[in-house]
Amino acid sequence: MEASFNPHQIMIIMGFSLIPLMIVIELMDNNLNWKGYLIFILSLLLFFYLISLAFSRKGLLKKGNKLYRAKFFNGITLYSNKVSLNDRPVVSILKFKKRQKYAFFSVAKPDLDKSFNSFEIFVLNDRHIKRDSVMYFKNEENSQRAIEFLTTQFPLRHEVFSPNFAR
Repeated sequence: MEASFNPHQIMIIMGFSLIPLMIVIELMDNNLNWKGYLIFILSLLLFFYLISLAFSRKGLLKKGNKLYRAKFFNGITLYSNKVSLNDRPVVSILKFKKRQKYAFFSVAKPDLDKSFNSFEIFVLNDRHIKRDSVMYFKNEENSQRAIEFLTTQFPLRHEVFSPNFAR
């Protein structure tokens, strides 16, 4: 598992979480009817969800014989999405160079960004022509652990990406 967001993204999510927090604080001092309590509870739940999302971790999850990519917070699954393994018996890691632009900075550096290596896990068909992304990690060790998890828990084999276009 790896952190879902970088510090810049966490700061943005925390900023958005201040909106429901301000609503909760404003409603605490008022005499509320059922609509007020409903708004209070929904705002409080949204605040807690945004905070837990900001500090969540991403990883892979096995439920039955199915694979899911998921976000976790203290062992609780916040979100999961099924990954199809149909006609995909091979798993591989591809390394990419990616750039993350920052959302707000001064006029002096409007295009400020950070580059990082991405280790993306793909499930492939036998000839490596069709590929579907499973998840990417910024840390190579985490991607190796994910490959180990996939090959031991599912009928997948790890191969070096080498497409065969010959028929």
